[in-house]
Amino acid sequence: MFARAASCDVTPRDRPVRLAGYALRKAPVSTVLDPIELSAILLECSGQRCLIISFDLMIVGSELQNIILNKLEPLEFKPREILLLASHTHYAPATDQACARLGIPEVEFVNDVANAAENLVRQIQRQQPFEVSLDVFQGSLNHSINRRRYWPFPTVGRTYGFRLRSVSLAPNPSGPRDEQATIALLRKSSDGGVLGAIWHYTCHPTAVVPDSVISSDYPGAVRRVLRERFGQIPCVFAQGFCGDIRPNVAVSAPRTGMRERIRKVLRTIVSGPMFASPSAEDCAGWSQSLASRIGDIAQGGPARTFSPTQLHTGSAAIPLSDFFEGSMPDKMLAAQIVRIGEELEIVSLSAEATVGWEPILDEVVPVDSGRIRLYAGYLGALFGYLPTAAQVPEGGYEVAGFQALFGLSGDFKSDRIDPAVAGCVKSAFEDLQREKTRVMDPGVLAGAMTGRQDIR
Repeated sequence: MFARAASCDVTPRDRPVRLAGYALRKAPVSTVLDPIELSAILLECSGQRCLIISFDLMIVGSELQNIILNKLEPLEFKPREILLLASHTHYAPATDQACARLGIPEVEFVNDVANAAENLVRQIQRQQPFEVSLDVFQGSLNHSINRRRYWPFPTVGRTYGFRLRSVSLAPNPSGPRDEQATIALLRKSSDGGVLGAIWHYTCHPTAVVPDSVISSDYPGAVRRVLRERFGQIPCVFAQGFCGDIRPNVAVSAPRTGMRERIRKVLRTIVSGPMFASPSAEDCAGWSQSLASRIGDIAQGGPARTFSPTQLHTGSAAIPLSDFFEGSMPDKMLAAQIVRIGEELEIVSLSAEATVGWEPILDEVVPVDSGRIRLYAGYLGALFGYLPTAAQVPEGGYEVAGFQALFGLSGDFKSDRIDPAVAGCVKSAFEDLQREKTRVMDPGVLAGAMTGRQDIR
């Protein structure tokens, strides 16, 4: 396998911009806490290729995705060969009109990012491809927490009104989460130097205070640590199924008087439990701790080292009406898979999938022995949250509360959502297998080998 990689800064510094992520944040922002970037890796093997681009954005969105795909078409990239992944930071400019209530996108910024992506790919194509091997490191963190907490008492709030019982946006220490972190370093076979990194973790990037700044959040902190240790490498981040997972920030206890303590108790009685408000120092400490742990994992012994001899992709899409009834944006649920050798695969969805989808999809398409599978959300034209069938009757933000902010109004169908989504992912795997069978045909393989020699 051969690889090329590059990254670029897309931070808007010449004007205030509206950020995406919080409905109450209306004013444009000009303060830059840390840069936002694009990172891209182009993989090529036996005539097959896959371009993975990660964006420090809340979502990529329909408009930006379509512009990028159109710009890359003259470079002979097919949509199935392109993976556009957002980190889901809540501190970057908006890019999707369907989510305008979370931040109105500006045409100028969308075009700037699309042009940057095209220029980045052209820059990569001018580079010499390097034959690579992969060192894959894995380790456990303890930095996230489930945010769906069942509350069996009556509550009153602005979003839902009166409810006898509810699922609140509050800490749920016993809820599922995924603390596995994975870092794949692409090393040049010629000298062992690190060409780039693909890394994965599952947690909402919502750990920046104040929220009126531009920031890549913890993915940027990890990027800085990896670059300190391996040089100025492109770092592609694949955000996991973090729809119901957020930072578990230790909040320093403020000195509060009796009146404030009584107010907090009354607020809990009326509205249910909620997360405490961290300080800027609390959030910075959490991000630095996470980044340091990722750096330590990447300097330990690799869980897997391999030199890929195959590269395969698969894709599928279904209409939202397969599992949702009501009004919805003109989007599909898309699934894309990239398999690097036989040892590593990334399964991505154009949704804010909750972490409970991991075991569901593992059961539908079991992971082959010895293979590492990474689940990624925030692919391309994300439509909104994707709860599991078990979560639909429970309600909560990930089922109903988010809808108006993402341009939806209606109901998820608990009897249809699991088979529909599982069927979409299964179809993407079947598409990958068909392409794999076609590529492994002796005639196709001979032509591909000739093409690979031309690339070299």
